[in-house]
Amino acid sequence: MVMQQTLDKKSARRLLGEELWLEIAGDLAAAFRMDASEAEALRGNRIARLVAALPFLAGCEDAARTAVAHLGTYLLSVRETKGWFCATPADGSSIMERLRLGASFKGGDKDILERGMSLLALNMVSDYKRDLTEDAACGKYNPIAAGDFAFEETVESLLWAIAKVPCAEMDEIISPGEMPLSYWVSG
Repeated sequence: MVMQQTLDKKSARRLLGEELWLEIAGDLAAAFRMDASEAEALRGNRIARLVAALPFLAGCEDAARTAVAHLGTYLLSVRETKGWFCATPADGSSIMERLRLGASFKGGDKDILERGMSLLALNMVSDYKRDLTEDAACGKYNPIAAGDFAFEETVESLLWAIAKVPCAEMDEIISPGEMPLSYWVSG
């Protein structure tokens, strides 16, 4: 199996190649009992791929296990159990609070981790903005509507955190400019 390979930290930055991504996505699709179209959507979901790639890009220890655990958490947040992951007032303390369950890393380049988590947060805050009207209509809590986060200031802060740490490998998966068009579920 590809995931059992042991590589030094420098080469770990490139470990999540296509073969390993397909293996991880396939295993998670099977574990979540996805049908063929759902599994195909997962394989093409760039946000899911970023979630899985982040521990590799940062050179974290135990990157494959971390990738699978974080991707599993991500899938829980977008499937039948997504109601348990919706934003609540408790998430208003930090834009990163809602992402904390997928933010445990052993070692790794802290700057790359911050960049990746900022990309995920940028995607999430774009969702909040996109869903303002729909959330208001159904009475769903939305951190932007509640005033927890000022959209423009939050986006500016996240873009700065992303821009200060160049990472071409991460940009190949998804770049900050693609975020407003790339949503949590559809990737």
